[in-house]
Amino acid sequence: MDEQIEEIFRQVSDRVSIEEFEARVNEKVSLMGGLCDPLTAAMLVAHELGAGEILTKIKDIRPESGAVTFIGRVVQISGVREFSRSDGSTGRVASLTVGDETGMIKVTLWDDATDLIVSEDIRVDQCLKIRGFPRLGRSGVEISIGRGCSIQEADRDIKVRVEPLKIAEIKPDMGEINVIAKVIDPGEVREFTRKDGSRGLVRSMLLGDDTGSISITLWNDHALLDVSKGDVLEVVNCSSRERFGFLELQTGRYTVIRKSSTEISYSERFTPIADLRVGEVCNIAGYLTGIGELREFQRDDGTKGYVISINVTDETGRVRVSLWGDLHCLLENADLGYRVEIMGGQVKNGWNGELEISCGWRSRITFAPPG
Repeated sequence: MDEQIEEIFRQVSDRVSIEEFEARVNEKVSLMGGLCDPLTAAMLVAHELGAGEILTKIKDIRPESGAVTFIGRVVQISGVREFSRSDGSTGRVASLTVGDETGMIKVTLWDDATDLIVSEDIRVDQCLKIRGFPRLGRSGVEISIGRGCSIQEADRDIKVRVEPLKIAEIKPDMGEINVIAKVIDPGEVREFTRKDGSRGLVRSMLLGDDTGSISITLWNDHALLDVSKGDVLEVVNCSSRERFGFLELQTGRYTVIRKSSTEISYSERFTPIADLRVGEVCNIAGYLTGIGELREFQRDDGTKGYVISINVTDETGRVRVSLWGDLHCLLENADLGYRVEIMGGQVKNGWNGELEISCGWRSRITFAPPG
């Protein structure tokens, strides 16, 4: 039986045997002439048997999901904190980290809901059935518990997934992410000025495993991490987001980063130019077959910017590549016929309707003499 259908059956297992449930699901598919798949049929059968709600796995919770109900095991509990609202009243907030076999998620309790923590009705390692509203928070997707929501103990044995995710498993807006990956590019520490005038540090690093690569942004103390290319890092409790079409990891206040002795294999995967698709972030390899003129332009903030276009050709075709910012400096020691490798370029529609690749500060580009 499919895992999702099995989960639906468990919600009505006290009312029907598994044999009868499967028979009713098959009958439903047959009666509808193939207009519904077995999963939809299982939901319909469960509804007919009186199932009041369908449970969602944590990995499937998204900000746009609307109210969701899920079961998870409590991994961590915060203290209750008071805060002042704009109207002068006092509010209370606390949070839980809850996990199932597909992932973990932060659950935020507001006002009266925090009484469950004060009274110790909620405990670490307890399984809870939670109904709440997902939203996008600072650490990814979170569940907010307020009016119209509920938390109750669940008689279930939930196995929390604690092993790290593979990079290919990471999706936008995920929180509580753990990964173990190799440092492909350690990046450089940059200083920036906050709105309040204070100084901060930021560093963009590229990590890879046997399923792909991803950029991670390190802030302040994390940015000063002593790390080199080839080191393996374990990153605990980070989040993901999509920015300018690129999926990236973000560290936060509660992120832990440490070196690991785990063996991680990584190799660059290149897409043939003929197989490029609009919107994807790609790696390509080929030869430098054209160099355009360097153009200067003015940004919205009045500063100057630069862009230059090159042509890259492989055995399947040719593509125009735009190098933005200081990337044009890489061409100082390059010439036509040089081997080119581009990692982290974004495929777009060009002016003439042909595909082109845009490369910015997140991209990595190398030129090497032929031979």
